[in-house]
Amino acid sequence: MRLLRRNLFWVYATYAVSIVSGLVTTPILVGGLGKAGFGVWAVIGSLTAYLALLDFGIGPAVVRFAAEQRGRRSLEETSALASVGLVVYAVIGVLTLLLGALAAWLLPHLVDLPEDLVSPAQLATLLVVAGLAARFPLGLFGNLLVAQQRNDVLNIAGSISTLLYALAVVVVFARGGGIVAVGAIALVTTVLRLLLPLAWLRRELPSLRLRPSLVTRAQLRELLAVSGDNLLIHISGRVVFTADVIVVGVALGAEQAAVYAIPAKLFALAYGLGIAGTSLLYPAFAELEGADDELRQRLYLRTGLRTGMAAMLVVALPLLLLPGEVIRAWVGGGFEGSTRVLVLLALALVIHQPITLLTQYLMARGRQRPVARIMLASVVVGLLLSIALALTVGLWGVALGTLLGELVMLALVPRLVAGVAGISLATLARSLLRPVLPALALGIPVLAVAGRALDADELLSLAPLGLVWIALAAPVLWLFGLAPAEREALARKLRPSQPPLAAVPESL
Repeated sequence: MRLLRRNLFWVYATYAVSIVSGLVTTPILVGGLGKAGFGVWAVIGSLTAYLALLDFGIGPAVVRFAAEQRGRRSLEETSALASVGLVVYAVIGVLTLLLGALAAWLLPHLVDLPEDLVSPAQLATLLVVAGLAARFPLGLFGNLLVAQQRNDVLNIAGSISTLLYALAVVVVFARGGGIVAVGAIALVTTVLRLLLPLAWLRRELPSLRLRPSLVTRAQLRELLAVSGDNLLIHISGRVVFTADVIVVGVALGAEQAAVYAIPAKLFALAYGLGIAGTSLLYPAFAELEGADDELRQRLYLRTGLRTGMAAMLVVALPLLLLPGEVIRAWVGGGFEGSTRVLVLLALALVIHQPITLLTQYLMARGRQRPVARIMLASVVVGLLLSIALALTVGLWGVALGTLLGELVMLALVPRLVAGVAGISLATLARSLLRPVLPALALGIPVLAVAGRALDADELLSLAPLGLVWIALAAPVLWLFGLAPAEREALARKLRPSQPPLAAVPESL
């Protein structure tokens, strides 16, 4: 993999910044907007996030094709790919603005809003939509950089924009900001995040040319043929992250949406941090597909399952074993209904992590169609269960429906991977489960016992426990969660001064 050390540093730095930003800004937003206002903002975020589906799966398709072209050393094809993608994205950007205006108009008809929040909520929706519309044409260049395995560039931009967002929220709400101000801050920082990576584009793709003459029907058909299946996968992933808050808002009201939004925010932050490292594997899988190197693909897959599960356990176990303490230390009292929701979402995190990696592998190998069918079916099941359980058992039933949908995917996706990769289900299961036992053996005494005895009610008092947990979990999972050959290979990648391995071992 290219620039592994740099990419890992910046991807985790970005998620660390995002977590700190979320921890700082969420209590400020809850206090400044009120519980109802914060619930409305959460619903706006979830509702407008569905407009990202207008990507139609173009983004992952661009990454895959550009990475394959890199693997085949056919970089001149990337100009045609980028030219087609830019035309498609320009059309999508205009469509996003039109549908965003419709979403703003429909918002008070979908959610029971307080009268004084109707107009501000609609304006905030329009501001968020404007940022989404800009993301399509400008995001194309970010996809091209990801295909070159320059994730570090995008993460540098993400870190800067996230820091500026947090700073702006602190400053604006110290002077009495409202929901419109949050929307404006989100728009400005989103555009900044999209523009910054352009400074690296010419360096990575010096031969890139954007020309109307390169836009052909054949190129368009090829891109859309793959993107259609990617769209279904994107829809499925989007539902996992955003549908719950919308279901709660519609079925149970804005205040209950605020209660659910707290664990949902923790879920999203932990998920991003847990998959940060393994997300680098998608363009690597695609590049190896272009180079016809199946051996290295299998090795990356097994190593990714172990390292990904280890990383996810580090961030998910505190949420699973200390749910009430984490929520109380973060936002204070009044969110007791969030505790069971967070436990269920933490379990969903552990299940979703390997599913994400396995689907990335299948997409990189051109098997996105069966993946799309499986994911769409399982998400429909989870969504229907969430709606039914919201109306019967209440708030935590929504999270239970999400968890059950994830279990359906876990039962089906590994079987598909086993056939494509030529790896037995038993081998995949061993790779996946190896870090679980050492993580639980350490997490139960450190988190469930010592953490509850600590009885922390502020983040600063809970932070030492988190640092102790990370300091202990990292070496334990390194020694017992990874195979010796994996530790050696990763050490050599992270320490470029060491000589390379003479050969790639088939068995890890």
